[in-house]
Amino acid sequence: MKQVLFIFIYTMRYKKRNRWKSGKEKLKYRVWRINVFALNFRKLGLSRWYVCEKCNVKRKTTRIYHAHHIKSWHKFPEERYDKLNAVVLCKICHNKFHKKYGYKAITDPELIYEYLK
Repeated sequence: MKQVLFIFIYTMRYKKRNRWKSGKEKLKYRVWRINVFALNFRKLGLSRWYVCEKCNVKRKTTRIYHAHHIKSWHKFPEERYDKLNAVVLCKICHNKFHKKYGYKAITDPELIYEYLK
């Protein structure tokens, strides 16, 4: 498991426009993301795969996956770094979710569960 986490940390990339206020926030986010993917890997992938929770696409790397906050980053700051406040979606499903629900998803956390059905 340590080897998988090391590879994951080493290959993680960040977009320039992310909302980091400090290096500490960036580190918190990095640890949160690692925990979300580790939970997905153990729970859904049976320690062999990372799995999209919508379409069940399985891959050995996290390259095509996004960790999506269930409760909004801005509206629920106390739950930003809770590993249970996330679902793992492939890029395609993540983009479809935001295209379908737009900004309504920020105020209503239940929309992600409706989308995953």
